[in-house]
Amino acid sequence: MKNFILILLLTFPLTLMSQVYVDDPEDLEDLVNAASPGDIFIVEDGNYNDFESTFTAIGNATAPITIKAETIGGVLLTGESQFVLKKAAHIIIEGFVFDAEGDETLIKLEGCNNIRITRNVFELATTESIKWVFVGGIWNDDNFQFTSHDNRIDHNIFQNKTTPGHYITIDGTSNEDEEDYRQSQCDRIDHNYFKNNSPRASNEKESIRIGWSEMSMSSGYTTVEHNLFEDCDGDPEIVSVKSCDNIIRHNTFRKSYGTLSLRHGNRNRIEGNYFFGGGKPNGTFDGSTIYTGGIRIYGTDHLIINNYMEGLQGTKWDAPIALTQGDAIDGSSTNLSKHFRAERVTIAYNTLANNTHGIEIGFDNNGNYNKALSDITIAHNVVTGSENSLVKYVDGNTQNGAITWINNVMYPTGSATLTSDGSSFASTEVNVTDPNLIFDGTSWRATSTSPVLENNIIGWEINQDIDGQVRPLTSTVGADHFSTDLVQYLPLTPDDVGPNAYEANEELTPCLLSVGEENLLEKSAIKIYPNPTNSIINIDNHNAVANAFTKISLWTIDGRLLLEKKIDRTDTTLDLEVNGIANGIYFIQLSGKHQLISEKIVIQK
Repeated sequence: MKNFILILLLTFPLTLMSQVYVDDPEDLEDLVNAASPGDIFIVEDGNYNDFESTFTAIGNATAPITIKAETIGGVLLTGESQFVLKKAAHIIIEGFVFDAEGDETLIKLEGCNNIRITRNVFELATTESIKWVFVGGIWNDDNFQFTSHDNRIDHNIFQNKTTPGHYITIDGTSNEDEEDYRQSQCDRIDHNYFKNNSPRASNEKESIRIGWSEMSMSSGYTTVEHNLFEDCDGDPEIVSVKSCDNIIRHNTFRKSYGTLSLRHGNRNRIEGNYFFGGGKPNGTFDGSTIYTGGIRIYGTDHLIINNYMEGLQGTKWDAPIALTQGDAIDGSSTNLSKHFRAERVTIAYNTLANNTHGIEIGFDNNGNYNKALSDITIAHNVVTGSENSLVKYVDGNTQNGAITWINNVMYPTGSATLTSDGSSFASTEVNVTDPNLIFDGTSWRATSTSPVLENNIIGWEINQDIDGQVRPLTSTVGADHFSTDLVQYLPLTPDDVGPNAYEANEELTPCLLSVGEENLLEKSAIKIYPNPTNSIINIDNHNAVANAFTKISLWTIDGRLLLEKKIDRTDTTLDLEVNGIANGIYFIQLSGKHQLISEKIVIQK
């Protein structure tokens, strides 16, 4: 074992950091659990069988503890290898290849926070139902002392799953006696490559599951972004969202049977995702046909915007936009495993191009789903196709006025019809005209002659298109607003994700919690000054802030917490001293039970 002492010079203060090479799991466990913040432990390149370690160490935001392979991909862990982290914080696990054959989770987080799992490869050959990476709480933690939060899983490959279980499970902490279930919060899953999840199982084989039925009323604030899913066929739900207040954005789904499913929970935002059928033929499972699909929706107050669907063959549950009926209404049933009807959902600025089916509404599952939709807005979408119906009312369930149609553009060609029942729309609801899209080799995009209409969707912030370009108040319909500005987001390829992908120095805000309905305070009502600052940050409108928020915090642009200060209503002033912070760009955050505001601030001395 090699042992080196390095000196890490920070702007302030001076910190001593050790870097240690190890080749034994017990040594690694002992050293990590006795570590100081900033220590780095390097597993020497090679093959290791049954490499099992449990970590309980705690780093800090500016000096995490790192456990890494000597070179990315240079450490192969076989047999029953696994890492377990218990009540740990601020640890990075980087660069390992799990090619295991055990019956245990590969990396398990129990009551941890600020753990980063990055640039690893995960593969597990087993006959058991195993969750490969699990993020949850401590068993029997009835007082919620060790809740999970702010973990990141990024730039990994998950591949070749053949048995039930998930690639990634976001769970949480429960007090079952009190029926209190709380999901891990503010976790981020990004830039991963999920592939070859097959064959199909009837349940419990999603690539990602966020929450579960009994936890579905909990707010997770999970962000799933910039991931590539390819041939992920194992479950009817490729990504299953079963909690509230999550964001699923800028992911690419290729040749995968199933849907991105809002199965449980409310107030989720699905934005800027690409779905490509890729010419994949329909499959079969248990005597039924399975299809490449899009987005399936249950629950209330969701926003579905700027998504692109092309070449999908799904219908009913697997349609590009699937709005089935439900078997319960939000707030009316204590059985949280039911299919709660979609209610107060906005579906806007999406493009559906050349799919076998289009928007499908009202499937009632042989009469088992008898609760009709309520208060659905479908606006500014583009739907084109040459077969079947662009809008299909399944089982004759037209929803009797529950859907508001606004400024959509639909263009049936070939044998396609506008609607399945021959009904029509007013021109302000659906304009039947050529959207004048052009294929750029990757997707169908808007042109200078595509229809442009005023955005009249109230109550949502929709200021970007699928490319990340500015979407003005008067903009092109569909996912792509015609613009010559720089494109930020394109459909993902394997080169964009996984252990060897480049990571741009992107600006990341802290986890932005959804805003509740009480004690709301407009951001414009708060003054944060001076900006730039050299020593202290002041917050104006003291009484309002003290009533709405409980703490002030300072974050780096890559999401690391630097400073935190509680707000007491008896304080006569609100400020945060930043004398020891280096020059740069940061985020100051005001957070409370019902609201969170984040503002960029410059420290310049």
